[in-house]
Amino acid sequence: MTRSARSYQREADELRASGWTYRQIASHWQQRYGFNPRVAFRLAHGLTQADVAQRWNEQWPDADAPKTAKQISYWEIWPGSAGRAPSLETLNRLAFLYRCSAGELLGGEDHSHLDTTDMRLGQSGTYVSGVIAGTTTGALPPVDAILGRVTEQVVEDFEVLTDTYRLIDYREGSGRVSADIAAHLRRMLEVSNRTTTSRTHRRLLRAAGDAAQLAGWLAIDAQRYDQAERYCRLTVSLAEKTNDLALHAYALGVMSYIHLHSGDGKAALGVLDTAQAVARRGSPAAVRSWLHEATGEAYALLGQPQPGLVALAQAERTFDGVSAHASPAWLGFYNADCHAARLKGRCLTRLRQPRDATRALYEALTLLPPTFVRERAGTLIDLAGAYAQMGQVEQACDAASQADTLARRTGSERNRKRLRELLIDLMPWTNIDCVQSLYRQVLLN
Repeated sequence: MTRSARSYQREADELRASGWTYRQIASHWQQRYGFNPRVAFRLAHGLTQADVAQRWNEQWPDADAPKTAKQISYWEIWPGSAGRAPSLETLNRLAFLYRCSAGELLGGEDHSHLDTTDMRLGQSGTYVSGVIAGTTTGALPPVDAILGRVTEQVVEDFEVLTDTYRLIDYREGSGRVSADIAAHLRRMLEVSNRTTTSRTHRRLLRAAGDAAQLAGWLAIDAQRYDQAERYCRLTVSLAEKTNDLALHAYALGVMSYIHLHSGDGKAALGVLDTAQAVARRGSPAAVRSWLHEATGEAYALLGQPQPGLVALAQAERTFDGVSAHASPAWLGFYNADCHAARLKGRCLTRLRQPRDATRALYEALTLLPPTFVRERAGTLIDLAGAYAQMGQVEQACDAASQADTLARRTGSERNRKRLRELLIDLMPWTNIDCVQSLYRQVLLN
């Protein structure tokens, strides 16, 4: 079903309330919906073609040749055969209406990555790819440091910036930072031959590995699984170069989630067997516990609840040995009880143990910070699934409705897909008002 401009306006309003600019919304929608930039910027403002024509005529009245929605359409479908190329004056005026630059409305291929000077980071306080340097507690290394020597301080700044992107992802979703983290990773790799000591070199490669695994997760959230696998393989390569067994095992675990999210439990188990073999050679409890939990999910997908429950019990026993000081920074979230409860509840839901699952998921929702928006959405989806398994339809719809609102806020394609899958589980109750309302909310808005 075709969405209206007003429905895009509602989505844009939610993103704007979260701090997104029109430029960021348009860029995200070009990737997500395949719009050309002229359509993306118009819809980011919630305008119809008639609205644009009206605003144009109000700003630049021409009684002899007023603009119409048809002319806006011609410009938007160009370079298609039925379109008409907008002139420079037209682009300038559209840019005024859309609060952007004229060049951004042209689209076309982007080869800026071939310009190596474009990889520089800005000076403190400047705008860099959608993140204000001043908001990252001074995390951006100065330009001359990048172009000269890479010291311990520069690597530390890289690490802080990765953590900043990680927090933005938790709060606002992968679409907000995926391009930034890719450029950030590229910068680190390009300067990896400029480190001052071998110790700094190893630390930089580990920092790049952290950024690569984060990029993998962002790609998974956007359901770009081929891209996610490439990032994971890069992480494995960097971990092998630094003999970082924990990062190596974790990267393989992330790869298993690519298979889990595509519903292939057998492939996930194969990768997890390798990951656990690496982890046994020397990894902290947080990594080993997380891998056991993923194994439980894989068995659930295969319809084997008994080994799945055994794996989950192993995850809980191993988690008892987790300590903050012994856990790597990139898995620091697993130190918290809220995430342990969240993952346990998700695994139990997939193992069709709904009563135990709801207890764990409610504990997770109580403990999860409000800034972890995507994780709260995923937890609510699991809770809705557990309620559906118990036939408690109203509770399932209430949890799913809350999840849908949060999933839209972060633009999580993965959570939106899971909500659509949940609707299938609710099909036996489509005669109930709350189910019909949920269908309309998830599918039509």
